[in-house]
Amino acid sequence: MLAVLEGGMESTDQKSVGMVRDSLAEAQMTVRAYDTKAQIVGVGYIFALGIVAQISELLPERPDYPLILVLMGWVVVMVPIILFGYVLYPTRKTAPNVSQDFEAKLEQVLYVESTRYATVEDLRAAVMRSEPLDEYCFELLKVSKLRELKRKRFLRGLFAAAIAFVLLFLSHLLRSGM
Repeated sequence: MLAVLEGGMESTDQKSVGMVRDSLAEAQMTVRAYDTKAQIVGVGYIFALGIVAQISELLPERPDYPLILVLMGWVVVMVPIILFGYVLYPTRKTAPNVSQDFEAKLEQVLYVESTRYATVEDLRAAVMRSEPLDEYCFELLKVSKLRELKRKRFLRGLFAAAIAFVLLFLSHLLRSGM
C-alpha cells in the first residue's frame, strides 16, 4: 500500500500486519487459557463431588428408588465432566470454517501442514508468494472462531456443574427430611 514513510516509520501494511499478529497471539493465548480453565474446573468439580459424597454418607438412608438414583447420579456427575472435557476437543484444525473461497487463495503458511509442503524449499516458496496481511487475518478469524466455540463449551460445562450442585443440594434436603 503505502511506501515506508520518512524517518524510518512503518508503512500502513506493516502496522496492519503487526496489529493483526498481536491480536492473533492474544486469541491463541485465550484458546489455551480455556483449555487450562476447563481442566482445572473439571478436576475441582470432581474433588467437590467427593465432598458432597462424604456429606451424603452422613444423611439418613436413601429412599428406595434405585434406577432413578443411578440415572440421576450418572447425569449429575458425568455430564459436567464430559462437558469440561468437550472444551478441549476442538482444535485449530477442526475450528469452524472461515471462508473456503478465501482459504483456497491462501498459502496457509501460519498453520503449516507437513502434507502440504514436503520440503523446506516448498514452504519457503509459499512464504514468498503469500500476502502476510491476508494470512494473518485468516488465521486470526479462524482462531477467534475456535476461541468462541471453546468459551461457549466452557460456559455450558459451568452451567451443567451449577445445575448438578443444585440437584445434589435438593436431594440432600429431601433426604434430611426438610
